[in-house]
Amino acid sequence: MTNDALNLGLLPVDETGAYNLPVVGTDAVPTADSLIPFNRAKTCLRRDVGVHFFIDDYQFERVWKSPQLYVEMLKRYRFVCAPDFSLYLDMPMAAKIWNVYRSRLITAYWQKQGVKVVPVLQWADPATWEFCFKGVTPGGTVAVSTLGAARNKLTKQIWKSGMSEAIQKLRPAAILLYGRPINFNFGNIHVVCYTNEVLERRSGHGR
Repeated sequence: MTNDALNLGLLPVDETGAYNLPVVGTDAVPTADSLIPFNRAKTCLRRDVGVHFFIDDYQFERVWKSPQLYVEMLKRYRFVCAPDFSLYLDMPMAAKIWNVYRSRLITAYWQKQGVKVVPVLQWADPATWEFCFKGVTPGGTVAVSTLGAARNKLTKQIWKSGMSEAIQKLRPAAILLYGRPINFNFGNIHVVCYTNEVLERRSGHGR
């Protein structure tokens, strides 16, 4: 029962690194003009798009309980951004580590099943930098969201500081950036921007 709850059978222990976080690949993935949220993946008729999990956690908690059920569905798409389990500033540190672990484990499992998964970088305050970038293979493609980061000066500065730390540690060749861009110097990194359709619709209606 414990093994089932922790998904310990998904990946051999010897395929993990620091904090026993699974090691995930960052190989180049096919490009796509747009991303759809996971909660539309079952009914979407297009196959030339990517899938993202930058939505409320409750809408994809089921992938943690049964990740094997979504392998064939997700294989249809150009690529998948890894599950983005939330890291809130006021969460206990243990919960933050747990959510990074869950994202890494599902990413590693799906990659082994042939799904093209782009690891998602998640961080909160600087104390999370000790673990939040571990397990991600340097030098490849990663995904990042700016949702909530522009809320105020503090969250914007935390996002910028974390992004700088991620670049220093992982040296990504490409970043898939979801959400409204934040003024940040990415240097020579290839950045592909994807907009949040919901926010753009609200902005267009003056909301």
